[in-house]
Amino acid sequence: VTVPGRPPVVVRPGNVGPAIGGAQRIASITSIVAKGTYLGFDDAEKAPLELYARAPGQRATIVHGLLGDTATTFDGRTGWIAAPPTDKPVPLYLITGQELEGVKFESELMFPSRLKQALTNWRVGVPILLGEREAVPVQGSTPGGGTITLNFDEETGLLLRLVRYGDSPVGRLVTRVDYENYREVNGVKMPFTWTVRWLSGRSTFEMSDIQANVAVDAARFVRAAR
Repeated sequence: VTVPGRPPVVVRPGNVGPAIGGAQRIASITSIVAKGTYLGFDDAEKAPLELYARAPGQRATIVHGLLGDTATTFDGRTGWIAAPPTDKPVPLYLITGQELEGVKFESELMFPSRLKQALTNWRVGVPILLGEREAVPVQGSTPGGGTITLNFDEETGLLLRLVRYGDSPVGRLVTRVDYENYREVNGVKMPFTWTVRWLSGRSTFEMSDIQANVAVDAARFVRAAR
């Protein structure tokens, strides 16, 4: 994809996703286990967090809150949020529609070697400034009509921001994820901090440890009976 007057941007495994380290090294990572903390928009203190992921796109995030555990899971096809009854009107919330497509893409983003096929109609925009960094926006379409924009640092190639748009009964919803604090894991640079923003809310995920190619029990991605 090209911008008039600028070199072409090539969409390939090495520069699509929040990871840099070469296509071969990225493809060699098939699972991720991480621990850290979570801070929600209305939380007074950080809560312990665990994250489990398996290629090509399974992900489970468990936040150990004061009132119980909240788990957000995508099993490769379906997604759901299981939370203590005090936190949700129902103990199990199913993720559907374009929001599910967004969750699916973010799960696949952890293993970006196949992301070129995850979206269609790839195109690149005019470079923009994100803080003090110049970024190149690359945009694609989801199967259900949603739009996802990936903003890459023009100098380093690292993903700085993801923005996804989806329709809902109350209008267009925008979710933004900012990635930072990149460190090497198995020769691949991964973000250890990311912040998710939507409407007026914000949640921050800070990893203290990320391990790659660790065995992950398939039960982590199975919906419990409620």
